[in-house]
Amino acid sequence: MVVTFPALGADIGRPVAGVTRLAKWFEMGGIPGRVLAPDMERYQRLVPPDVCCTRMAAALSQACPQHDDPFECPDNLLYWSPPLDEYGLIVHDGGASYVLVAACPWCGRKLPDSRREQWFVELEKLGYDSPLVDEVPAPFDSDRWYRDGPRQA
Repeated sequence: MVVTFPALGADIGRPVAGVTRLAKWFEMGGIPGRVLAPDMERYQRLVPPDVCCTRMAAALSQACPQHDDPFECPDNLLYWSPPLDEYGLIVHDGGASYVLVAACPWCGRKLPDSRREQWFVELEKLGYDSPLVDEVPAPFDSDRWYRDGPRQA
């Protein structure tokens, strides 16, 4: 099931049907596309190098003098996960989850497809069964694993 906002014609959720491991999506609250953020201490307030517009960059980099964690600050609305290359609207319910978005709320540009499934497949090949919980090796701890091209043996 994909949730669509008809006025924009953009998907604001991602399909979760057929996902075999709950750890991949941590589907939360029955909301399609709502996921748990990985390793929050490492990925706070980062902006991708290919961000779509200045308003998105400003929203992603917004700093708060009262809250170190963007998931705790009610003024922070958006989150970007570098290793998964996915964007989301922060769910302010005391946890670290977000609802995936497929288009920029300001400029309307399509955002990149999530690399979540590919990330899990690559880490599973390396023997990691719970990468959202376990510490993962470089380059999988950042966006380098897909930006730097294939690994050299």
